[in-house]
Amino acid sequence: MTAPVRVIAVLLATLVTIAVGSTTAWALWTTTGAATSSAVIGKTAAALGGTNALTTTFSAEMPSTTIPVTLRNAGTLAGTTSTAVSVVNGSSSALAQAVAVDAWPVADPVSCSTDAAVGAGAVDGTWASLPSMTSRLAAGASAVWCVRSTVTDAAPAVATAHVRLQLTVAVGSWTSTTATSSFSLNTGTADPTLTCTTEGTDDNYVLLSWDDPYRDGDTLYRAYIGDVGVGESQTGSWHQIDLAPEQLPTSTDGPLTVTVRALDAGGEPTATVAGTGTITRYTKSTGSPALRCGA
Repeated sequence: MTAPVRVIAVLLATLVTIAVGSTTAWALWTTTGAATSSAVIGKTAAALGGTNALTTTFSAEMPSTTIPVTLRNAGTLAGTTSTAVSVVNGSSSALAQAVAVDAWPVADPVSCSTDAAVGAGAVDGTWASLPSMTSRLAAGASAVWCVRSTVTDAAPAVATAHVRLQLTVAVGSWTSTTATSSFSLNTGTADPTLTCTTEGTDDNYVLLSWDDPYRDGDTLYRAYIGDVGVGESQTGSWHQIDLAPEQLPTSTDGPLTVTVRALDAGGEPTATVAGTGTITRYTKSTGSPALRCGA
């Protein structure tokens, strides 16, 4: 091989090596890039609905209630619901144990009527101990369970049980944070008493306040005199309503019984009474109307 030919051969070999080396580097880079890519992980979440209506005062006229409760998978992954109940310390475990519970899944809230038969997949127990209401749900989906509560002869004559219902959604080994709702069961109890305070200068208005009736804080309440709503509705988290003489349904002086009730989703009064009390309308020496607490 002559010298010029030998030089050309060396140059060709070098170019081939560089080309091969470049290809290998590119392959390594693309492999590394693929290996470091990542997937987006979804979230787990749970939500309860309809539990406010579980608050009940049992009586001979109303020994049982049938209420639709919604269990919602509020996360972005399919999961399985799990529920648990407990009695709040200081309230009546005996009453919770004496209220029999049947719960079963239904297609929709309309299917949960007072005369509906207990359906397939039912669980039964008491409000002191109730097996889990379990449903497999797609992301964002809900299940409606029909919950029937029936007071038994073992119930104390006068008692209140505050019950917590808790919901979680499990996805494999992951579990959502717990959604909690509270409600109360009552027997033979008188309506709670409102706290009344005379406010303003010269008894311009009264302020009515009440204790937490174990409903969600965004539940609306309104004062009623007889069947007539008076004043503005307020949320349970605020726990108070003010009334002025001009808001009363009468211009006659004298004592009036006022009752604060929880409202349903349509703004209508429910059987849940936050408190009751007496206020008195009277006429001041100036001739203008005024209000004071009590008779």
